[in-house]
Amino acid sequence: MFKKNKVAMSVVTGILGVVGVISSAQAVHVNPDGTGQVLLFPYFNANDGYVTNVNLVNSTDQTKAVKIRFREGRNSNDVLDFNIYMSPEDIWTGSIKPTKDSSGNLVGTLSTGDRTCTLPALASCEDGKCVAEQAFTGQNVYKDVTAADTREGYIEVIEMGVVEDPTVKAGVLHSNGKPSNCKAVEDAWNKKTFTQGVGAAAKGLSAPTGGLFGSSAIINIKRGSAFAVDPVAIDNYSTQAQHYLSDDADNFLLPSLASGNVTSSSVMTKNSAGESEMVVTEWNKQTDACLALGDSLLPACGTNPYPMAHALLAPHLMNEYFLDPTDGYDGHTDWVVTLPMKKHGINQATKDVVANFENGIFDREESRASWAAKTEFGFSPVLTGKKADSSLLGREVNVVSFKTTDPSFDNTCDVLSSEARQLVSTGAFVSGWARLSFPGYSLSSGFKSAIGYGLNPSTYTAASNVYKGVPAIGAAFIEGNVSNNPSARFGDALPHKIQRD
Repeated sequence: MFKKNKVAMSVVTGILGVVGVISSAQAVHVNPDGTGQVLLFPYFNANDGYVTNVNLVNSTDQTKAVKIRFREGRNSNDVLDFNIYMSPEDIWTGSIKPTKDSSGNLVGTLSTGDRTCTLPALASCEDGKCVAEQAFTGQNVYKDVTAADTREGYIEVIEMGVVEDPTVKAGVLHSNGKPSNCKAVEDAWNKKTFTQGVGAAAKGLSAPTGGLFGSSAIINIKRGSAFAVDPVAIDNYSTQAQHYLSDDADNFLLPSLASGNVTSSSVMTKNSAGESEMVVTEWNKQTDACLALGDSLLPACGTNPYPMAHALLAPHLMNEYFLDPTDGYDGHTDWVVTLPMKKHGINQATKDVVANFENGIFDREESRASWAAKTEFGFSPVLTGKKADSSLLGREVNVVSFKTTDPSFDNTCDVLSSEARQLVSTGAFVSGWARLSFPGYSLSSGFKSAIGYGLNPSTYTAASNVYKGVPAIGAAFIEGNVSNNPSARFGDALPHKIQRD
Protein backbone atom coordinates (compact mmCIF):
# COMPACT_ATOMS: atom_id res chain seq x y z
CA MET A 1 0.00 0.00 0.00
CA PHE A 2 2.85 2.35 0.85
CA LYS A 3 4.44 1.81 -2.55
CA LYS A 4 1.15 2.53 -4.31
CA ASN A 5 0.71 5.77 -2.38
CA LYS A 6 4.25 6.74 -3.21
CA VAL A 7 3.68 6.10 -6.90
CA ALA A 8 0.38 8.00 -6.77
CA MET A 9 2.09 10.95 -5.11
CA SER A 10 4.75 10.92 -7.81
CA VAL A 11 2.09 10.97 -10.50
CA VAL A 12 0.25 13.85 -8.80
CA THR A 13 3.49 15.77 -8.39
CA GLY A 14 4.30 15.19 -12.05
CA ILE A 15 0.89 16.49 -13.09
CA LEU A 16 1.32 19.55 -10.90
CA GLY A 17 4.73 20.10 -12.44
CA VAL A 18 3.25 20.01 -15.94
CA VAL A 19 0.48 22.41 -14.87
CA GLY A 20 3.10 24.70 -13.38
CA VAL A 21 5.15 24.70 -16.57
CA ILE A 22 2.03 25.48 -18.62
CA SER A 23 1.07 28.25 -16.20
CA SER A 24 4.56 29.72 -16.40
CA ALA A 25 4.42 29.68 -20.19
CA GLN A 26 1.23 31.69 -20.01
CA ALA A 27 2.46 34.22 -17.43
CA VAL A 28 4.91 37.11 -17.45
CA HIS A 29 8.28 35.89 -16.19
CA VAL A 30 12.00 36.58 -16.35
CA ASN A 31 13.50 34.10 -18.79
CA PRO A 32 16.71 32.62 -17.32
CA ASP A 33 17.77 31.63 -20.85
CA GLY A 34 18.27 35.33 -21.63
CA THR A 35 15.79 35.71 -24.50
CA GLY A 36 12.37 37.32 -24.45
CA GLN A 37 9.75 39.67 -25.84
CA VAL A 38 11.07 42.47 -23.59
CA LEU A 39 14.66 43.42 -22.80
CA LEU A 40 15.61 45.87 -20.05
CA PHE A 41 19.12 47.30 -20.23
CA PRO A 42 19.53 48.60 -16.66
CA TYR A 43 22.00 51.40 -17.35
CA PHE A 44 23.64 53.55 -19.98
CA ASN A 45 26.35 56.12 -19.33
CA ALA A 46 27.22 58.99 -21.66
CA ASN A 47 29.07 61.16 -19.16
CA ASP A 48 32.21 62.95 -20.33
CA GLY A 49 34.71 60.24 -21.26
CA TYR A 50 32.16 57.40 -21.39
CA VAL A 51 30.43 55.56 -24.23
CA THR A 52 27.79 52.84 -24.00
CA ASN A 53 27.56 50.35 -26.87
CA VAL A 54 24.30 48.43 -27.34
CA ASN A 55 23.64 45.32 -29.42
CA LEU A 56 20.14 43.98 -30.10
CA VAL A 57 19.70 40.53 -31.68
CA ASN A 58 16.71 38.89 -33.37
CA SER A 59 17.55 35.20 -32.97
CA THR A 60 14.44 33.97 -34.81
CA ASP A 61 13.60 33.26 -38.44
CA GLN A 62 10.81 35.86 -38.27
CA THR A 63 10.77 39.55 -39.15
CA LYS A 64 10.23 41.61 -35.99
CA ALA A 65 8.81 45.06 -35.31
CA VAL A 66 10.58 46.31 -32.20
CA LYS A 67 10.25 49.47 -30.11
CA ILE A 68 13.45 50.78 -28.51
CA ARG A 69 13.10 53.52 -25.91
CA PHE A 70 15.81 55.48 -24.09
CA ARG A 71 14.78 56.82 -20.68
CA GLU A 72 16.62 59.51 -18.72
CA GLY A 73 17.82 58.74 -15.22
CA ARG A 74 15.83 61.13 -13.02
CA ASN A 75 12.17 60.42 -13.79
CA SER A 76 12.62 57.92 -16.67
CA ASN A 77 11.02 60.26 -19.21
CA ASP A 78 11.26 59.07 -22.80
CA VAL A 79 14.12 61.07 -24.37
CA LEU A 80 14.23 59.09 -27.63
CA ASP A 81 12.33 56.18 -29.13
CA PHE A 82 11.86 54.70 -32.58
CA ASN A 83 10.79 51.50 -34.33
CA ILE A 84 13.27 48.93 -35.59
CA TYR A 85 12.19 46.44 -38.27
CA MET A 86 14.57 43.51 -37.87
CA SER A 87 14.92 40.84 -40.52
CA PRO A 88 15.48 37.20 -39.43
CA GLU A 89 18.74 36.68 -37.49
CA ASP A 90 19.46 40.42 -37.71
CA ILE A 91 21.52 42.56 -35.29
CA TRP A 92 21.02 46.27 -34.64
CA THR A 93 23.84 48.21 -32.97
CA GLY A 94 24.15 51.71 -31.56
CA SER A 95 26.19 53.79 -29.14
CA ILE A 96 25.24 56.42 -26.59
CA LYS A 97 27.88 59.09 -26.18
CA PRO A 98 28.15 62.70 -24.95
CA THR A 99 27.80 65.61 -27.36
CA LYS A 100 26.97 69.29 -26.93
CA ASP A 101 23.54 70.64 -27.74
CA SER A 102 22.86 74.04 -29.31
CA SER A 103 23.22 75.68 -25.88
CA GLY A 104 26.58 74.07 -25.18
CA ASN A 105 25.19 71.55 -22.69
CA LEU A 106 26.70 68.07 -22.66
CA VAL A 107 23.84 65.64 -23.39
CA GLY A 108 23.41 61.98 -24.23
CA THR A 109 23.33 61.23 -27.95
CA LEU A 110 22.52 58.08 -29.90
CA SER A 111 25.03 57.31 -32.63
CA THR A 112 24.63 54.46 -35.11
CA GLY A 113 25.97 53.31 -38.44
CA ASP A 114 23.69 50.28 -38.53
CA ARG A 115 21.57 50.06 -41.67
CA THR A 116 18.74 47.90 -40.29
CA CYS A 117 15.46 49.58 -41.24
CA THR A 118 14.10 52.01 -38.66
CA LEU A 119 11.22 54.45 -38.50
CA PRO A 120 12.08 57.25 -38.55
CA ALA A 121 15.07 56.38 -40.73
CA LEU A 122 18.53 56.64 -39.16
CA ALA A 123 21.73 55.47 -40.88
CA SER A 124 20.99 54.42 -44.45
CA CYS A 125 24.07 55.35 -46.50
CA GLU A 126 24.74 52.71 -49.11
CA ASP A 127 28.48 52.69 -48.50
CA GLY A 128 27.92 51.89 -44.81
CA LYS A 129 30.39 54.55 -43.72
CA CYS A 130 27.98 57.23 -42.55
CA VAL A 131 26.90 57.61 -38.96
CA ALA A 132 23.56 59.01 -37.84
CA GLU A 133 23.41 60.91 -34.56
CA GLN A 134 20.33 61.92 -32.59
CA ALA A 135 20.76 63.96 -29.40
CA PHE A 136 18.50 63.40 -26.40
CA THR A 137 16.41 66.50 -25.76
CA GLY A 138 14.70 65.77 -22.46
CA GLN A 139 16.24 68.81 -20.79
CA ASN A 140 14.32 71.02 -23.23
CA VAL A 141 11.04 69.18 -22.89
CA TYR A 142 10.41 67.88 -19.39
CA LYS A 143 10.21 69.75 -16.13
CA ASP A 144 13.09 69.19 -13.68
CA VAL A 145 15.17 67.22 -16.22
CA THR A 146 18.72 68.49 -16.70
CA ALA A 147 21.28 67.83 -19.40
CA ALA A 148 23.13 65.58 -16.92
CA ASP A 149 19.98 63.48 -16.49
CA THR A 150 20.03 62.62 -20.21
CA ARG A 151 23.56 61.22 -19.91
CA GLU A 152 22.50 58.41 -17.60
CA GLY A 153 19.45 56.22 -17.87
CA TYR A 154 18.21 52.85 -19.06
CA ILE A 155 16.80 51.26 -22.20
CA GLU A 156 13.53 49.42 -22.86
CA VAL A 157 13.23 47.10 -25.85
CA ILE A 158 9.72 45.76 -26.53
CA GLU A 159 8.74 43.45 -29.35
CA MET A 160 5.60 44.89 -30.94
CA GLY A 161 4.92 41.84 -33.09
CA VAL A 162 5.91 39.66 -36.04
CA VAL A 163 5.72 41.37 -39.44
CA GLU A 164 3.36 39.53 -41.78
CA ASP A 165 3.20 42.04 -44.63
CA PRO A 166 5.17 40.35 -47.47
CA THR A 167 6.35 43.61 -49.06
CA VAL A 168 7.84 44.84 -45.80
CA LYS A 169 9.44 41.46 -45.08
CA ALA A 170 11.13 41.54 -48.47
CA GLY A 171 12.14 45.19 -48.09
CA VAL A 172 13.89 44.87 -44.72
CA LEU A 173 15.68 41.64 -45.64
CA HIS A 174 19.41 42.17 -46.02
CA SER A 175 21.22 41.46 -49.26
CA ASN A 176 24.97 42.03 -49.59
CA GLY A 177 25.03 43.73 -46.21
CA LYS A 178 22.13 46.14 -46.61
CA PRO A 179 18.32 46.00 -46.57
CA SER A 180 16.68 45.67 -49.97
CA ASN A 181 14.27 48.59 -49.53
CA CYS A 182 13.67 50.31 -46.20
CA LYS A 183 11.17 52.61 -47.89
CA ALA A 184 8.79 49.63 -47.84
CA VAL A 185 8.20 50.37 -44.15
CA GLU A 186 7.09 53.95 -44.82
CA ASP A 187 4.98 52.78 -47.76
CA ALA A 188 3.20 50.26 -45.54
CA TRP A 189 2.19 53.03 -43.14
CA ASN A 190 1.17 55.36 -45.94
CA LYS A 191 -0.88 52.67 -47.68
CA LYS A 192 -2.35 51.57 -44.32
CA THR A 193 -1.15 48.01 -44.64
CA PHE A 194 0.43 48.97 -41.29
CA THR A 195 -1.95 50.61 -38.81
CA GLN A 196 -1.64 51.68 -35.20
CA GLY A 197 -3.37 49.71 -32.50
CA VAL A 198 -3.58 46.48 -30.55
CA GLY A 199 -4.39 43.00 -31.79
CA ALA A 200 -6.42 43.01 -35.00
CA ALA A 201 -6.16 46.80 -35.15
CA ALA A 202 -2.39 46.46 -35.67
CA LYS A 203 -2.67 45.49 -39.33
CA GLY A 204 0.40 43.86 -40.81
CA LEU A 205 1.60 42.35 -37.51
CA SER A 206 0.84 39.15 -35.62
CA ALA A 207 1.49 38.47 -31.92
CA PRO A 208 5.07 38.74 -30.57
CA THR A 209 6.96 35.48 -30.15
CA GLY A 210 10.10 36.49 -28.26
CA GLY A 211 13.61 35.37 -29.08
CA LEU A 212 15.22 38.79 -28.65
CA PHE A 213 18.48 39.07 -26.75
CA GLY A 214 21.21 41.65 -26.45
CA SER A 215 24.29 43.01 -24.75
CA SER A 216 25.81 46.33 -23.77
CA ALA A 217 29.24 47.60 -22.83
CA ILE A 218 29.92 50.76 -20.86
CA ILE A 219 33.41 52.01 -21.69
CA ASN A 220 35.46 54.45 -19.63
CA ILE A 221 37.65 55.80 -22.39
CA LYS A 222 39.96 57.82 -20.15
CA ARG A 223 40.83 54.92 -17.84
CA GLY A 224 40.60 52.15 -20.43
CA SER A 225 38.09 49.98 -18.58
CA ALA A 226 34.88 48.42 -19.85
CA PHE A 227 31.81 46.91 -18.19
CA ALA A 228 29.70 44.31 -20.01
CA VAL A 229 26.03 44.33 -18.98
CA ASP A 230 23.37 41.97 -20.34
CA PRO A 231 19.72 43.05 -20.32
CA VAL A 232 17.04 41.37 -18.22
CA ALA A 233 14.87 39.29 -20.57
CA ILE A 234 11.12 38.99 -19.91
CA ASP A 235 8.90 36.54 -21.76
CA ASN A 236 5.16 36.25 -22.35
CA TYR A 237 4.58 39.94 -21.84
CA SER A 238 1.82 40.00 -24.49
CA THR A 239 -0.19 37.62 -26.65
CA GLN A 240 -1.27 40.33 -29.09
CA ALA A 241 0.52 42.74 -31.36
CA GLN A 242 0.97 46.40 -30.39
CA HIS A 243 2.12 48.73 -33.15
CA TYR A 244 2.60 52.47 -32.65
CA LEU A 245 4.41 55.37 -34.26
CA SER A 246 6.98 57.33 -32.30
CA ASP A 247 5.82 60.73 -33.55
CA ASP A 248 2.22 60.29 -32.39
CA ALA A 249 1.69 62.65 -29.44
CA ASP A 250 -1.13 60.47 -28.10
CA ASN A 251 0.63 57.12 -28.35
CA PHE A 252 4.41 57.57 -28.23
CA LEU A 253 4.66 55.89 -24.80
CA LEU A 254 3.10 52.71 -26.19
CA PRO A 255 3.85 49.88 -26.04
CA SER A 256 5.12 50.10 -22.47
CA LEU A 257 5.96 47.76 -19.63
CA ALA A 258 2.36 48.23 -18.46
CA SER A 259 0.54 47.73 -21.77
CA GLY A 260 0.89 43.98 -22.25
CA ASN A 261 -2.34 41.99 -22.09
CA VAL A 262 -1.08 39.08 -19.94
CA THR A 263 -2.45 39.66 -16.43
CA SER A 264 -0.56 36.92 -14.55
CA SER A 265 3.04 36.47 -13.44
CA SER A 266 5.11 33.50 -12.34
CA VAL A 267 8.10 33.38 -9.97
CA MET A 268 9.95 30.59 -8.20
CA THR A 269 10.13 30.72 -4.42
CA LYS A 270 10.52 28.46 -1.39
CA ASN A 271 7.76 27.59 1.06
CA SER A 272 8.12 27.36 4.84
CA ALA A 273 9.46 23.80 4.52
CA GLY A 274 12.24 24.98 2.24
CA GLU A 275 10.72 23.32 -0.82
CA SER A 276 10.84 25.10 -4.16
CA GLU A 277 7.54 25.90 -5.79
CA MET A 278 6.19 28.05 -8.54
CA VAL A 279 3.71 30.82 -7.72
CA VAL A 280 1.40 32.00 -10.47
CA THR A 281 -0.39 35.24 -9.53
CA GLU A 282 -3.32 36.95 -11.19
CA TRP A 283 -3.28 40.75 -10.96
CA ASN A 284 -5.83 43.54 -11.13
CA LYS A 285 -5.40 46.36 -13.60
CA GLN A 286 -5.14 49.97 -12.41
CA THR A 287 -5.68 53.52 -13.53
CA ASP A 288 -3.13 54.65 -16.09
CA ALA A 289 -0.35 56.14 -13.95
CA CYS A 290 0.89 58.48 -16.70
CA LEU A 291 -2.53 60.05 -17.22
CA ALA A 292 -2.98 60.33 -13.45
CA LEU A 293 0.00 62.71 -13.28
CA GLY A 294 -1.94 65.36 -15.16
CA ASP A 295 1.07 66.25 -17.31
CA SER A 296 0.01 67.33 -20.79
CA LEU A 297 3.27 65.97 -22.20
CA LEU A 298 2.52 62.44 -21.01
CA PRO A 299 -0.07 60.37 -22.90
CA ALA A 300 -1.40 56.96 -21.86
CA CYS A 301 1.19 54.33 -20.94
CA GLY A 302 -0.83 51.31 -19.84
CA THR A 303 -3.01 49.91 -17.08
CA ASN A 304 -1.38 46.51 -16.45
CA PRO A 305 1.90 47.12 -14.56
CA TYR A 306 1.68 44.46 -11.85
CA PRO A 307 2.69 41.29 -13.75
CA MET A 308 5.89 42.97 -14.94
CA ALA A 309 6.48 44.49 -11.51
CA HIS A 310 6.18 41.08 -9.84
CA ALA A 311 8.57 39.45 -12.29
CA LEU A 312 11.17 42.11 -11.37
CA LEU A 313 10.37 42.27 -7.64
CA ALA A 314 13.24 42.41 -5.12
CA PRO A 315 12.85 42.60 -1.31
CA HIS A 316 16.65 42.65 -1.05
CA LEU A 317 19.44 43.21 -3.59
CA MET A 318 22.79 41.58 -2.88
CA ASN A 319 26.15 42.16 -4.51
CA GLU A 320 29.86 42.60 -3.93
CA TYR A 321 32.11 45.60 -3.47
CA PHE A 322 35.87 46.02 -3.97
CA LEU A 323 37.64 49.08 -2.61
CA ASP A 324 41.08 47.67 -1.83
CA PRO A 325 43.79 50.35 -2.18
CA THR A 326 46.70 48.01 -1.33
CA ASP A 327 49.27 46.49 -3.71
CA GLY A 328 48.31 48.99 -6.40
CA TYR A 329 44.77 47.61 -6.83
CA ASP A 330 43.10 51.04 -6.43
CA GLY A 331 39.69 49.39 -6.21
CA HIS A 332 36.40 51.28 -6.55
CA THR A 333 32.76 50.20 -6.72
CA ASP A 334 29.51 51.86 -7.81
CA TRP A 335 26.17 50.10 -7.58
CA VAL A 336 23.45 50.98 -10.07
CA VAL A 337 19.89 50.44 -8.79
CA THR A 338 17.26 51.04 -11.47
CA LEU A 339 13.55 51.12 -10.61
CA PRO A 340 11.84 50.57 -13.99
CA MET A 341 8.25 50.34 -12.71
CA LYS A 342 8.16 53.40 -10.45
CA LYS A 343 6.82 55.56 -13.28
CA HIS A 344 3.86 53.16 -13.54
CA GLY A 345 2.65 53.88 -10.00
CA ILE A 346 4.31 50.91 -8.32
CA ASN A 347 5.94 51.18 -4.86
CA GLN A 348 2.60 52.09 -3.27
CA ALA A 349 2.43 55.31 -5.29
CA THR A 350 5.34 56.83 -3.32
CA LYS A 351 7.60 59.27 -5.09
CA ASP A 352 10.84 57.97 -3.63
CA VAL A 353 12.04 54.62 -2.30
CA VAL A 354 13.61 54.35 1.14
CA ALA A 355 16.37 51.75 1.17
CA ASN A 356 18.83 50.65 3.81
CA PHE A 357 21.67 48.30 4.62
CA GLU A 358 20.25 47.21 7.99
CA ASN A 359 20.82 43.56 7.06
CA GLY A 360 24.48 44.14 6.67
CA ILE A 361 27.65 45.14 4.89
CA PHE A 362 30.15 42.32 5.29
CA ASP A 363 33.81 41.84 4.59
CA ARG A 364 35.17 38.66 3.02
CA GLU A 365 35.58 36.90 6.37
CA GLU A 366 31.95 37.21 7.47
CA SER A 367 32.76 40.15 9.73
CA ARG A 368 29.91 42.57 10.15
CA ALA A 369 30.22 45.99 11.67
CA SER A 370 28.38 46.74 14.87
CA TRP A 371 25.18 48.63 14.19
CA ALA A 372 24.93 49.84 17.77
CA ALA A 373 27.22 52.83 17.38
CA LYS A 374 26.00 53.79 13.88
CA THR A 375 29.21 55.68 13.36
CA GLU A 376 31.17 53.71 10.76
CA PHE A 377 28.99 53.40 7.75
CA GLY A 378 25.64 54.07 6.21
CA PHE A 379 24.01 56.12 3.49
CA SER A 380 24.89 59.77 3.21
CA PRO A 381 23.03 62.04 3.76
CA VAL A 382 21.11 60.65 6.70
CA LEU A 383 17.32 61.01 6.58
CA THR A 384 15.67 62.97 9.36
CA GLY A 385 13.81 60.58 11.64
CA LYS A 386 15.30 57.50 9.93
CA LYS A 387 18.08 55.12 10.83
CA ALA A 388 21.55 56.30 9.88
CA ASP A 389 21.76 53.57 7.26
CA SER A 390 18.57 54.65 5.43
CA SER A 391 18.37 56.87 2.39
CA LEU A 392 16.03 57.90 -0.37
CA LEU A 393 16.55 56.45 -3.80
CA GLY A 394 14.79 59.38 -5.41
CA ARG A 395 15.66 58.65 -9.03
CA GLU A 396 14.63 55.98 -11.50
CA VAL A 397 18.35 55.22 -12.01
CA ASN A 398 20.34 55.49 -8.78
CA VAL A 399 24.13 55.30 -8.48
CA VAL A 400 25.49 54.39 -5.04
CA SER A 401 29.27 54.82 -4.62
CA PHE A 402 30.96 52.71 -1.95
CA LYS A 403 33.70 54.33 0.14
CA THR A 404 36.07 53.06 2.83
CA THR A 405 37.80 54.84 5.71
CA ASP A 406 41.08 53.11 4.84
CA PRO A 407 43.59 56.02 4.76
CA SER A 408 45.10 54.83 1.46
CA PHE A 409 41.77 54.90 -0.38
CA ASP A 410 41.49 57.49 -3.18
CA ASN A 411 38.27 59.27 -2.26
CA THR A 412 38.38 61.52 -5.33
CA CYS A 413 37.82 58.65 -7.76
CA ASP A 414 34.54 56.95 -8.62
CA VAL A 415 33.65 54.40 -11.28
CA LEU A 416 30.78 55.98 -13.24
CA SER A 417 31.37 59.73 -12.69
CA SER A 418 27.70 60.21 -11.92
CA GLU A 419 26.68 63.72 -10.89
CA ALA A 420 23.72 62.24 -9.00
CA ARG A 421 25.59 59.57 -7.05
CA GLN A 422 24.96 58.83 -3.39
CA LEU A 423 27.60 57.61 -0.97
CA VAL A 424 27.75 54.66 1.40
CA SER A 425 30.69 54.00 3.69
CA THR A 426 31.87 50.48 4.52
CA GLY A 427 33.96 51.66 7.45
CA ALA A 428 37.38 50.01 7.45
CA PHE A 429 36.21 47.19 5.14
CA VAL A 430 37.83 47.23 1.68
CA SER A 431 36.13 44.22 0.07
CA GLY A 432 33.14 41.99 0.70
CA TRP A 433 29.41 42.02 -0.01
CA ALA A 434 26.33 43.95 1.00
CA ARG A 435 22.57 43.57 1.11
CA LEU A 436 20.33 46.51 0.19
CA SER A 437 16.78 46.19 1.56
CA PHE A 438 13.45 47.81 0.71
CA PRO A 439 11.36 47.36 3.87
CA GLY A 440 7.71 48.33 3.90
CA TYR A 441 6.99 47.98 0.18
CA SER A 442 4.76 45.43 -1.50
CA LEU A 443 2.49 44.82 -4.49
CA SER A 444 -0.49 43.97 -2.29
CA SER A 445 -2.73 46.65 -3.79
CA GLY A 446 -2.78 44.88 -7.15
CA PHE A 447 -3.18 41.30 -5.89
CA LYS A 448 -6.15 39.33 -7.21
CA SER A 449 -5.42 35.61 -6.62
CA ALA A 450 -2.56 33.13 -6.66
CA ILE A 451 -1.85 29.41 -6.97
CA GLY A 452 1.28 27.56 -5.86
CA TYR A 453 2.62 24.56 -7.76
CA GLY A 454 4.83 22.08 -5.92
CA LEU A 455 4.88 18.99 -3.73
CA ASN A 456 3.15 20.75 -0.84
CA PRO A 457 1.97 24.06 -2.31
CA SER A 458 1.39 26.96 0.04
CA THR A 459 -1.59 29.29 0.16
CA TYR A 460 -0.84 32.82 -0.97
CA THR A 461 -2.55 36.07 -0.03
CA ALA A 462 -1.81 39.73 -0.72
CA ALA A 463 0.25 39.80 2.49
CA SER A 464 2.55 36.92 1.50
CA ASN A 465 6.28 37.55 1.45
CA VAL A 466 6.51 36.76 -2.25
CA TYR A 467 4.86 40.15 -2.94
CA LYS A 468 7.19 42.26 -0.77
CA GLY A 469 9.84 44.59 -2.16
CA VAL A 470 10.21 46.89 -5.16
CA PRO A 471 10.88 46.06 -8.82
CA ALA A 472 14.61 46.67 -9.22
CA ILE A 473 17.43 45.76 -11.61
CA GLY A 474 21.06 46.75 -11.93
CA ALA A 475 24.63 45.73 -11.22
CA ALA A 476 27.76 46.40 -9.21
CA PHE A 477 30.38 48.16 -11.35
CA ILE A 478 33.82 47.27 -10.02
CA GLU A 479 37.03 48.85 -11.26
CA GLY A 480 40.67 48.59 -10.30
CA ASN A 481 44.26 48.08 -11.42
CA VAL A 482 46.04 44.82 -12.13
CA SER A 483 48.49 44.68 -9.24
CA ASN A 484 51.56 43.66 -11.27
CA ASN A 485 50.81 46.18 -14.03
CA PRO A 486 49.69 49.60 -12.71
CA SER A 487 48.89 50.74 -16.25
CA ALA A 488 46.35 47.95 -16.78
CA ARG A 489 42.87 48.96 -15.61
CA PHE A 490 40.09 46.36 -15.31
CA GLY A 491 36.33 46.67 -15.07
CA ASP A 492 33.57 44.22 -14.24
CA ALA A 493 29.79 44.46 -13.93
CA LEU A 494 28.16 41.93 -11.60
CA PRO A 495 24.34 41.67 -11.90
CA HIS A 496 22.49 42.11 -8.63
CA LYS A 497 21.23 38.98 -6.88
CA ILE A 498 17.79 38.87 -5.27
CA GLN A 499 17.00 37.51 -1.82
CA ARG A 500 13.34 36.92 -1.02
CA ASP A 501 12.10 37.01 2.58
